[in-house]
Amino acid sequence: MRYASNILRLSGFVLAAGLAVASTAMAANTPTEAANKKTVLDFYAALNAADATNTMQERIPDIVEKYLSPDYKQHTLILPGPGTDRERTVRMFQSRPARPSAIPPQRTDAIMAEGDRVMLLTSREQRDPATGELKPSYTFNMFVVKDGKLVEHWDLSPGRAPPLRATQAEPPPPERLRESDRGGYRTP
Repeated sequence: MRYASNILRLSGFVLAAGLAVASTAMAANTPTEAANKKTVLDFYAALNAADATNTMQERIPDIVEKYLSPDYKQHTLILPGPGTDRERTVRMFQSRPARPSAIPPQRTDAIMAEGDRVMLLTSREQRDPATGELKPSYTFNMFVVKDGKLVEHWDLSPGRAPPLRATQAEPPPPERLRESDRGGYRTP
């Protein structure tokens, strides 16, 4: 578990460092990519605002209506209960206990877009249960955005290795992953 946590932490630092040294030419976004990044950032701002005011349970239906496509797919979490991934996302957020005010909002450490995909690295200071020290906890997110709505989502956080759903296909072979650099790969 410690090895996986260290690998995830290292991956986050590598991603952040890679983004920091990218040339300005590579950092330029098309208007659609800039709009897609704004959609993701606005979604996270709405979640942070609901967390900060302990109103997530009341506000999440409106947040989901505004930002998530009706055919939204959550690829890494197994969401509870029946219904669409969008409906189950609402229930997941409504079932979370209110966050203590001592937990700061997520910080955006890096964001980048390529076509309809937006990748986001966030962090939050959290107390290490073993030492009691405050340490950054990183979360990697990737979204597909279409017409101003989040259509698909993948994420990875320390201490949470996402299980595959029973209906989810095995990971694609490496030759298909390389196609993703050209925007050709989509999960079934």
